[in-house]
Amino acid sequence: MARKERTYRWLFGAVLAVATFFTRWPIRSRTLFEFDSIGFAIGAHRFDLDEVTPQMPGYILHVLLGRFLNSLGIEINQAFVLLSVLLSIGSVLFLWRAAAQFRGERVAVIAPLIWLTTPLFWFHGAINAIYIEEAFYTSILLYLGLRWLNRGGRNWTIIAYFAVLSLATGTRETSFLFFLPATVYLLLNKKPTQKTLWFGIAAFVIITGLWAAELLRESGGLSTYLYFARVENNFKTQSMLFGHGWHSQIGLIGKVLFYFVVALGGIWFIVLLSVVYLRRSIQFISDHIRNSKAIFVVLIAAVPLAFYLVIFFMKAGYLLNVLPSAILISAVLIDQCAIWLAEWEKRRSSYPLKLTRPIITRNVALLSGIIVIVNVAWFVIPWPGTEQSQYNNENTRNSFIHGAMDRYEHSGERNHTLANRALEYTNVSGIRAVDSLNNMTLRALTENGAADSGTVIIASWWYRWCYALLPQAVTYDIELDPVRQGALWVGRSHEFWRANLYDSTIRFHSSRPVLLLLRHDRPDFDSLQKQLHLERLPLPEYLDIYRIRDTTFTLKWRDRMFIAE
Repeated sequence: MARKERTYRWLFGAVLAVATFFTRWPIRSRTLFEFDSIGFAIGAHRFDLDEVTPQMPGYILHVLLGRFLNSLGIEINQAFVLLSVLLSIGSVLFLWRAAAQFRGERVAVIAPLIWLTTPLFWFHGAINAIYIEEAFYTSILLYLGLRWLNRGGRNWTIIAYFAVLSLATGTRETSFLFFLPATVYLLLNKKPTQKTLWFGIAAFVIITGLWAAELLRESGGLSTYLYFARVENNFKTQSMLFGHGWHSQIGLIGKVLFYFVVALGGIWFIVLLSVVYLRRSIQFISDHIRNSKAIFVVLIAAVPLAFYLVIFFMKAGYLLNVLPSAILISAVLIDQCAIWLAEWEKRRSSYPLKLTRPIITRNVALLSGIIVIVNVAWFVIPWPGTEQSQYNNENTRNSFIHGAMDRYEHSGERNHTLANRALEYTNVSGIRAVDSLNNMTLRALTENGAADSGTVIIASWWYRWCYALLPQAVTYDIELDPVRQGALWVGRSHEFWRANLYDSTIRFHSSRPVLLLLRHDRPDFDSLQKQLHLERLPLPEYLDIYRIRDTTFTLKWRDRMFIAE
């Protein structure tokens, strides 16, 4: 590589890194964004799978990285947010080089510019969540795999690939399943020497052994971890393969396809443009689909996507291990459409010697610019559906459960709710609204004594935030039991410790106010109101917190009895 070209490449990489940082850090989430965010924050201090801090399967490397940044003096939530920003930078840089391996330096300009502005990727790069790890490791494996296919598998490339595969698995254990078919394809297509293969396997085993040992140690041993693995059935809650009806499977497929369409953002512009060149696009795809690099890129995305369609899919962030491949393929299509437009322009030109390359470059800039503008507009403009009331509480936010469309009491209309579903993870308003709601709730609770020792909080929403942010108070968190109809799950937390309560009668004494977090539109609200004297705190209608005016009371709530003495 010429020195001048190397300098330009370093400068472009630096620009990408800086652009990624400054599009994430200023808009970062200042509060714990969701249930999982709290699990990671507490898990960094006290790893406990029984209390879902974090949730199974443990995500040990993610927790360790957050813990390390926290040890540098960074507040724990901001430590995980900073981790998301750094992983975003890494993902952009590795996808940049993966695009070069896939189809040259022009595509390597298109792909990272679109990727860093893709709304779903942009959003998760500014919050405390696990899914940006998916984007990071997928981008590295795409780069190493394509380099392996291009250069015949140099020793360090193969060993690095296996090492990264282990790290991806230690961060999110499903990664091994998702990336295994693509790895097998690489091995069959570009057979490494036995020595190199064994070095790669050794790297995988050693790194896996290290993180697995730490995971088991923090979990309380192998038997404890296996117990939680056996009782973890969340992935069995949607698919017909586990006894659910066809409507559940259709709902699963619809949810995946909905978020997949939304997640692609401005890329759909190039899909529409490809339709203009439909015959040529079909021929182009058929000519290249058997290319080993194209097969590898598709395999990286196809396996997780198939899992989501058939087995389980919860949040839009899952798709961040599918989108890098979609970005690479889209960048190639943009480049090809730019070539076709240049050919068309040259045929119409009265100057037969007109240079084609400048026209292609201009077309690439135009097409890529349109997609970037669409992505940025999608992410930053407060479209209908991004109003703060749409993010009213954890029970309805961030879900696509059965009946959710009809549960958005404050949405006004069904279409408005659908818009929120499309924008909740792809618009900066989602971060701002959740921060605002969390701060508003915390301020209201604190002003009413919740930060004082002796205060009792009975919470049917926001309880994990109480657990993390108001450890001095005693919090009884209430959830409907999904198995026992009409029953409640109850947990008690204090000073970052939490325990499930199984007694039918729960007694407590409070020297401070008892605060109740219960929505006024819940079916059981009227029953509770008849038993207690409730004083609603002055908050927006979508945020309900009540002070229980009785100093002592007996509250019958479904199958539980709460007695304040």
